[in-house]
Amino acid sequence: MPKTLMLWTLRGGDFSQPNWHAQPTAGYQLMFEFLRVSPTYELARKAKTKGLNNTDKARLPSDFERVLEMYDLFGDVNKVLFRTWWLQHGLQAFGNPFKKPAVHQVAVLAAGVGVSADQLNADLDFYLKNGRDEEGLNASVLVALPLNQKQSDVLKQIKKLLDDLKAPEILDTQAKVKLMGKRLHANAIFTGLRLLWLKSAKPNWELWRLGAKGNLSKSYSGVLDPNGPRKSKDAIEQDDRIIMSKITFRALKKFEALAENAARGYFPSDQSVELTEFEYPQIAQRLLEHTKWIKVEKARLMELSKANKSNKLSPAANRLRTKVSSH
Repeated sequence: MPKTLMLWTLRGGDFSQPNWHAQPTAGYQLMFEFLRVSPTYELARKAKTKGLNNTDKARLPSDFERVLEMYDLFGDVNKVLFRTWWLQHGLQAFGNPFKKPAVHQVAVLAAGVGVSADQLNADLDFYLKNGRDEEGLNASVLVALPLNQKQSDVLKQIKKLLDDLKAPEILDTQAKVKLMGKRLHANAIFTGLRLLWLKSAKPNWELWRLGAKGNLSKSYSGVLDPNGPRKSKDAIEQDDRIIMSKITFRALKKFEALAENAARGYFPSDQSVELTEFEYPQIAQRLLEHTKWIKVEKARLMELSKANKSNKLSPAANRLRTKVSSH
């Protein structure tokens, strides 16, 4: 039985909306989550909504204007579902502002009938102006496919033709922001995100406990009990805790940098960046408020979905459904 998609569940079609398309990847949601823990991005939200006090202003990095530009692009990430954020902000930021390239039928040549180039001009011109232009002048190849041959033979020839052609560089220069790097190590990045969440929930925990709980090391996380007594049972455990603490310290700095680079529009990147202090109790409060809001919002959308299925929507609910569907 196919899984029912909830209104907040991202789906394949969300990556290709009218005149916008992007390649599906988990990187977008990971960046969204790192923005939510970035203290500099939170300062940008405050600056754009209610203003900064003197304490806030003293914490501003020298490149805060860049963060403000990213806030204008990405908006508030605190009380919004990822799918809504993606459709309202993400796709327009990461996407190519053209239709997704597709296969087009340019013309059909009838059997036994000679055709001149002049006779094909109208069909070709229509494709070039109404197809290729709308797709951002995407690299394409025009081919003639025989219709009286076995499809399997034709497909084999098409595959060989495509294999022989050098893959052109994708023209995506119109995207406002691009994910960095050729490969996204999503599992490793999520482990780092989970570490920041854990640090927010347990700001007073020793580093070795955080590392053990966050499974940062295959060698040490499995042998250390994050809930163990304060005193080590022997010298071996004491050494393990010291090494785990060093691993955790490096990981925290790396993924704090990842969050702060995300606030500048660079993701995933742990390059050197001017860090704003991570006040983890405040981050924990924001995450808790977000979790509570998500629970209420999903319950609201569930009721909307039930009403939709029963076809007994009131005029007000109909307007709400239209609003949600548009996002």
